[in-house]
Amino acid sequence: MAKTSSVLGSTARDAGEIAAELRREFDVALQQRYGTQAQPDPVLATLFHTFATQIGRLYQEAEQAFPLGVLDDLLAGLGMPPRLAHPAQSVVAFSGIVQRERLPLETELVGTARSGERFDFVPDESIELAPTELRFAAVYESGRLTTIAGARPLRDGALMLPSTAALSLGDSPPALFLAFDPDGSHLGGLGLMIDTLPLGGPLARALEQSPWHLLDERGAANEHGTLRARRGRGGVRRLEWLDEVTPAGVSESIANLADLAGGPYGEQVFVFPPVPVDRRWRTGVPDAIAASMPALLPPEQVRGLSQKLVWLHVPLAPGLGGVASAVQRIAVNAVTVSNMEIVAEQVPFDRMGSVVTLEPEGRKGRFLMGVLGITGEQGAAYAPDAALDVPVGVGRWRYRDRRMDMRPAQNATGRFDTYAMVRLVYCDGTGANGIDPGAINQIGASLANVGAKVTNLVPSRGGTAPPEYAPAKMRFAELVRTRERVVTAADAEIAVRAFEPRVRCVRVVPITSVAAGRSRQGQSVTASVDPADFADAEAELPRLEAQLTRHLQERAVLGFEVVVTVVADG
Repeated sequence: MAKTSSVLGSTARDAGEIAAELRREFDVALQQRYGTQAQPDPVLATLFHTFATQIGRLYQEAEQAFPLGVLDDLLAGLGMPPRLAHPAQSVVAFSGIVQRERLPLETELVGTARSGERFDFVPDESIELAPTELRFAAVYESGRLTTIAGARPLRDGALMLPSTAALSLGDSPPALFLAFDPDGSHLGGLGLMIDTLPLGGPLARALEQSPWHLLDERGAANEHGTLRARRGRGGVRRLEWLDEVTPAGVSESIANLADLAGGPYGEQVFVFPPVPVDRRWRTGVPDAIAASMPALLPPEQVRGLSQKLVWLHVPLAPGLGGVASAVQRIAVNAVTVSNMEIVAEQVPFDRMGSVVTLEPEGRKGRFLMGVLGITGEQGAAYAPDAALDVPVGVGRWRYRDRRMDMRPAQNATGRFDTYAMVRLVYCDGTGANGIDPGAINQIGASLANVGAKVTNLVPSRGGTAPPEYAPAKMRFAELVRTRERVVTAADAEIAVRAFEPRVRCVRVVPITSVAAGRSRQGQSVTASVDPADFADAEAELPRLEAQLTRHLQERAVLGFEVVVTVVADG
């Protein structure tokens, strides 16, 4: 029998070492019992090697798989969510839209990398595709009105050419002026991309923090037409009415499963809420910019804008500079998409209802985002293995280390399911990064707009693999030390380092803010990282900041505000 290693902290042994020791033990035993020296025997060598390989797998299980499984069980039992891979993100725009329809979150969009490999993407937010055209887009800044690429002043006409004209609005701050020609439902559910540089720059923050004014019939702004942005799924900015609560969006299972905290392009996409009938205003060119139109556009385009359109005015922060050069283009019927693929497979069981292990096929480097659903032969949903509030006989499932273990459901007569339908969601991590603009161009679903086309406007980026085994131990230590509560500065530092091991330094200072006439206590957490530790720091750091903010805020004392800033050092 092979002997175990006595080296403290290490039990791993390879098959070659074990086979050599087995051979030595066999030679010694043969000599002691029969007084005969062993001779080379290829059959015996094959047996030793086969046996050594099996023993080596046991050592590997003891060294890696077993501790990892124990940590997974402990973290799941204590209610700590697992760390998953992050999908790559891009922005797509739809064309050829002739009727309004809702774009489901499970709509499959296919992109092709330079290598020829195909990757699946799905929308981050459910928008409404609508026959809407952008008629006018311009920025007012420092006494000049400058047009932005993407608008067509005439229906199906030529795009508006880059131009600028003098315009005096006194001490008015920079502002964005947009005009749309929508269908009868106005701007409800429309997805709008405002391509700004740099990502996460001052202009992107200003667009999120500024009010968006839907101008009324007189071309004036009022509180009933004012919208404010909040962050949605994938970092998309969802616009909401200032004076009322916007109804929750469409609830889909994939949204609850894959909770995308943010992405590199989320800040560039804005989704409008449903527009009440009494706010579906149209107006002519606002008086503030009407005088500059003849100098800005050709006469036929000026005449095209004389009809009543839907106008938006977005005032930006005073002192904000370089706005006209920072806005690259604007596109309608646009939404961010993330690299996720829904894989469905039928899994047969044997007659005895034994546990079945499923190892889904896929490309190397594919990572599980979650289990979308498992349904048995009789239509009943299967429950996670750790669920305690389900009746006896309900089917169970457990996913760990790329293996799906399932226990079939059993009905009242004792009959087991003969099969189950499994729906899993995967992403490709870094594999889906770098897909060129225009390469996501296939719609893998049937839309009411049969002539609809799609194309990505920016390259895909931001995909990452899940953390390795070592950070999992750190996360468990965090859970034990902080009890999932961030109260002290030490708690915040432990939680940040456990959440992201690449953080080099954490600084925590108390802050006080005033909201609604009341003082509110909080913490300002600054996490310093080295950009060299990230494959795509520009894309990953804003998402890390959003994730850390939510992670700490969920664990903070009720009424306690946490403000997180990720700083790139080095």
